[in-house]
Amino acid sequence: MSAPDMDALLFSPYQQALGDETWARMQRQIRYYQYYEGKQHVDPRTGQLVKATELPRPAGLDYDPTRYATNYFKAFIKRKARWQMGGQHGISVAPKQLDNVVDMVKPDYKPSEAQEAENKRSEGYEKLLYKLWRENKMREKLLQAARDRLIAGRVGCKIIFNANTGRIKWVFRPDNEIVPVYSDDDFEELIAVHFLNEKEIDGEVRIQKQTFSLEAGVCYLEEAIYNTDLSLYRTITEKQSMELDFIPVVLFPITDLSGENGINTEVDDMKEQTDILNTMNEDAIDSLKFEMFPMTAFMNVAPGTTDGVEIAPGASVEARGANDGVSPDIKKIESGFRWKEAFKDQYSRVKASLHEITGLPQIVPQELNFGGLNGEALHVLFHDIIQETEKHWLSWGPRLEELHEKTIRYLQARVDRPTFAYDKEVVRAIGDDYDNEIKFVLPLPDNRKELVELLIEETSAGFESIAGAMNRLGVENTNAKKMEVENERSAKRQAQDPYNEVTE
Repeated sequence: MSAPDMDALLFSPYQQALGDETWARMQRQIRYYQYYEGKQHVDPRTGQLVKATELPRPAGLDYDPTRYATNYFKAFIKRKARWQMGGQHGISVAPKQLDNVVDMVKPDYKPSEAQEAENKRSEGYEKLLYKLWRENKMREKLLQAARDRLIAGRVGCKIIFNANTGRIKWVFRPDNEIVPVYSDDDFEELIAVHFLNEKEIDGEVRIQKQTFSLEAGVCYLEEAIYNTDLSLYRTITEKQSMELDFIPVVLFPITDLSGENGINTEVDDMKEQTDILNTMNEDAIDSLKFEMFPMTAFMNVAPGTTDGVEIAPGASVEARGANDGVSPDIKKIESGFRWKEAFKDQYSRVKASLHEITGLPQIVPQELNFGGLNGEALHVLFHDIIQETEKHWLSWGPRLEELHEKTIRYLQARVDRPTFAYDKEVVRAIGDDYDNEIKFVLPLPDNRKELVELLIEETSAGFESIAGAMNRLGVENTNAKKMEVENERSAKRQAQDPYNEVTE
């Protein structure tokens, strides 16, 4: 048999189309998700991950060994995702400085028409981004996306314009459904993205494929459903131009080394430690069972004595010696729990290794329900996870800003549609200046109070402006907030002025 014939028998057309590297990545990521869901034992018959209750009894044992999953893996993934996306993150669109700095600090300064227009543009841009966040429930979705990214090593987001409602939807998808194609010249430049999803249609498993491709500077979309032999089952969308010069997809990878996308080796390290903890807990539970119900030894008794033994509280047994002159002996064989301290020490060491791998502290912010810790003490206590979180933000920040930019460009391409849910003048006024910044916030208790006190000192000393302080606090629409504060101050001054004449 030739090699091609052998490959056709061993590998499905779908697997061959994906290629060895992509297929291996997807299979690895699927196993990670199964492990996250609690399938943390390997079935010896199939080699697949299964739930603890689905394991068969091992051969040669007279009892069912305990099968148990602590699933620290899931707990650590969720906790780490909360560190990254649990804070009240903000968006900032700072207006460009067009007026002279010397003129701007004068008491009688009034913005020029150009500066006024720029302030209005940035204010409208920022309001639009906040509106998109609220519509897409981004706080909830970012927590989910952070978990997907930590499990699979990468997560993707599609930008979809609903022609019926005129609204933008941000759809996050796990990496095991995504096949990106990069340019040969720039491994970060997307030239195509395929979204694959297996569905059961008409009683058979079929593959739905949605493809965004960039050809001659124009993005094209096509979508269809295929059989497992890759023959066409049904066309959903014929290949057509989206009238965009970019692919409306943003990928959020974890990159530990240059050129390695979608690989999170931390997950494998966590799995190893979790497997050890599962085994230790199973052995401990079995040991406890044997200690509570120890073996009963019948020595020098007549044959058949054990057949009549009643196992119940307060039960008794009559025994005769096997031979004349020999006294029977019945007793329990107990161990005495001499392994308890060694077990506790070893368990603590393995669990501490999980904390060391992930950078998570042994305590979580929710447990700090007592006073006496200032901001500096908290930062020292959570130093490792804070640095780890900020490292992940270095990847999240620019790509969320890219998501905002692509979304605005998408809206600008659809602004003339009859159904459009956003302010067209604001979208047009943004022009080609898409600069925006994500203000990440750590989920630490009283962290904002410490920052406010720091900003008060900086503004009082003249090291920071009011607008800059508001921007660092993540205040939505800084210009409007400044005007609101100034109006309140003016009203208060007028109310306290004894010479102020009030006309009715």
